[in-house]
Amino acid sequence: MANYKSSPTKFISLLFGGAQRRKEQRAANEDFGAQMDKWEDTKMTNPYAGVKNPYASLENVYEDQTVDLKAAEFAKEQSQQNAANIMANLKGAAGGSGVAGLAQVLANQGAKQAQQAAADIGRQEQGNQARARAEAGRLQQLDVEGEQQRDLLERKGAQEVEQFDLDKQDKMLEIAGQRQAAAAQAMDNEAAQWDQFAMGAAKTIIGGVSDVRLKENITRTGVSESGIPIYTFSYKNKDQIWSGTMAQDLIKMGREDAVTIMDNGYYAVYYDMIDVDMELKTK
Repeated sequence: MANYKSSPTKFISLLFGGAQRRKEQRAANEDFGAQMDKWEDTKMTNPYAGVKNPYASLENVYEDQTVDLKAAEFAKEQSQQNAANIMANLKGAAGGSGVAGLAQVLANQGAKQAQQAAADIGRQEQGNQARARAEAGRLQQLDVEGEQQRDLLERKGAQEVEQFDLDKQDKMLEIAGQRQAAAAQAMDNEAAQWDQFAMGAAKTIIGGVSDVRLKENITRTGVSESGIPIYTFSYKNKDQIWSGTMAQDLIKMGREDAVTIMDNGYYAVYYDMIDVDMELKTK
């Protein structure tokens, strides 16, 4: 009959804990991959691309300004009317001989008034030209300054996009490095636990967990002097190759004294009570 003493379950915890760790690692890797894909798909565009120069389309409001001819025309008409009135009033008093001399005086006055009107128009034209040139210079300066500002903004946006890509790549490398280090540490920890078990297995009261339900790749390699079958095998989800026996074989042979049931319901073997050793063949 099998021995039902309570026994340590460290090895079983390591065996099934490793499977759970691998399951969790796969889930974490999938989540990490999804997050990395989202991060990789994150894009930034130049916030200043296509910015317009606000001064590029301004028009010179003085470019087509015209001179005021109404005042000159009115002054001319008034002068002509005054001259006609004077001629009518003095025609009878001066007589025929005096009209010619008076006409000459009036003609001279008309010429002088025309010169004054022309001079006034010229001053208006000069003023218009001066204002048009000044406005053209102001608009040109605004256009140059606006274009410079637009170019600087676009360059600034391009630098921000480039810096964003660099920072993004650095972050991805940092995350990947942390992931790699964590995975390597987990594997080292698990390997250390297995090495600890392998070194202590022969020294414990239970030489090893020898339940066939926990093993795979089972190959019979011989029989001990007492007739106990010997096998090579690996524990499920593990690569190490072990040599030992099966608890179920010992029970069939009536060697329940060398078998115990652990708290989790699996069999283990007291290897110090049989002529078979449990050995780690490969790591």
